[in-house]
Amino acid sequence: MEEANHRSDNPYTAIEGYGVYDARGEKVGEVGTTVYDAPSDVLKYLSVNGRAVPADRIEVDADGERVTVPYDREKLASAPEMQETSGEFDEAVRKHYGAP
Repeated sequence: MEEANHRSDNPYTAIEGYGVYDARGEKVGEVGTTVYDAPSDVLKYLSVNGRAVPADRIEVDADGERVTVPYDREKLASAPEMQETSGEFDEAVRKHYGAP
């Protein structure tokens, strides 16, 4: 499947800059970049403090300009650094967060 993160095609750039809150409700950073897979019309990852966070379980509050992730600060801080998506990168992120 062809990946795409063309800025003009990515509808999720609107959340870049939103505050990111961990599972405890503590602010842990801001959304840096978003990685959007155009062919499947899915937001794949957020970059938080330069680290990859899978977007499949996030909650977005557009009015409050905040994103809540179901992970703690320590899990986020030890996540793989954001990079170009590839099968190897996807596998490393899934393994880190315990996803199948």
